[in-house]
Amino acid sequence: MPRRDLALLPWAFFGMAHVVGLPPAQAEPASPPPAVAPAETASSPPAVQGAEPSALRPAGIDLMVTGGYGATTDHRSLGLDLAPYGASVGLDVGYAWSFGLRIGAYGEYSVGRSIAQTYNPLVGRPFDLDADTSSVSTGLSVGWDVPIHPLVLRYSVGAGLTVMHTDFGPRQDRTLHGESPNKGFHLLPGAALLWPHDWFQGGVGFRYLVQVNDAIPSGFLGELILGARL
Repeated sequence: MPRRDLALLPWAFFGMAHVVGLPPAQAEPASPPPAVAPAETASSPPAVQGAEPSALRPAGIDLMVTGGYGATTDHRSLGLDLAPYGASVGLDVGYAWSFGLRIGAYGEYSVGRSIAQTYNPLVGRPFDLDADTSSVSTGLSVGWDVPIHPLVLRYSVGAGLTVMHTDFGPRQDRTLHGESPNKGFHLLPGAALLWPHDWFQGGVGFRYLVQVNDAIPSGFLGELILGARL
């Protein structure tokens, strides 16, 4: 009868063979941590677009030379036909800010013209005469520029003094129109349409002389303008 311990021998041998045949356990390398994506570069803020260039120019001294013609709107003055406005030349100097405000000073000379007429005095007989008048106006002004690309519309109002010279020819009778020259204050609203290009500016404009002194007729001035922004 076979021994019991020998019967177990094949099983022990099988177990040992199985153990020996296994490959040695090796620790698997730890998987590398997932690559961390580099932080996205903070997007730089979009470049601020520069403001569109204004139709108005930088601040500076504003110089304008004007030339044109003036017409009297109320010819009758103290019983006489007077025309102290005609071919005119002027100068306007001021300081203009980039946002549109302009403050300046102006002077205008009008050669006027002579009007032949018959004068009817309150006492005595009518007589013929030539009334030749001219005028000089000067004052201060405030203006405002409104861009209308590529042009600039300038509104202005001035206030100052007008001096009117009168000449009645051979008959220099002071009783006709008082002392000569006549002086009086005026208001001068106006507008101009300008074309600015670099330092140059040119255009057309009009101004209306509103005379306070009844001895000086009011008048309308149409002008051509040449100037510069310095």
